[in-house]
Amino acid sequence: MRKIAVFFCTCIILIGCTSTPKVDTVAEAEALRSIENKWVDAARAGDIETILSYYAPNAVDMGYNEQLSIDQITRRKEIQSYLNSIELKSMNNTTEDAVVSSSGDLGFTRGTSHYNKITPDGLIESSDKWVTIYQKIDGKWKVIVNISNSNNPLQGE
Repeated sequence: MRKIAVFFCTCIILIGCTSTPKVDTVAEAEALRSIENKWVDAARAGDIETILSYYAPNAVDMGYNEQLSIDQITRRKEIQSYLNSIELKSMNNTTEDAVVSSSGDLGFTRGTSHYNKITPDGLIESSDKWVTIYQKIDGKWKVIVNISNSNNPLQGE
């Protein structure tokens, strides 16, 4: 009987040691929304360094009508080009969804952006839709994939 009691106690201890800690996915999703808000604030301020700090070093950035960015040098150029092409004060971003995996190590945000784009013919209203995938790296959320595309018709259509 004593062996059975020891066996059950050992099983209970092992089960307790191997269970994954509970992740507050709602709080983590709010953390992603907060990053998105700070990202827009940094963009309005033209603060490229802050924007770059949100990315993992090996992140993939796929902006519409932009080169694929897979390194910080290209990413910096593309972000600078984007910020130079819009009227920063007009930028309005809406995070429509933020979801975090039950393991708490992956998440995504999805939303829309509206702004005035600077063109040779003056300012035109522009809007995008985007998805950003985050991974928790060393306890911090970092962008691993960022994809955006325009809702505006292509020129000439």
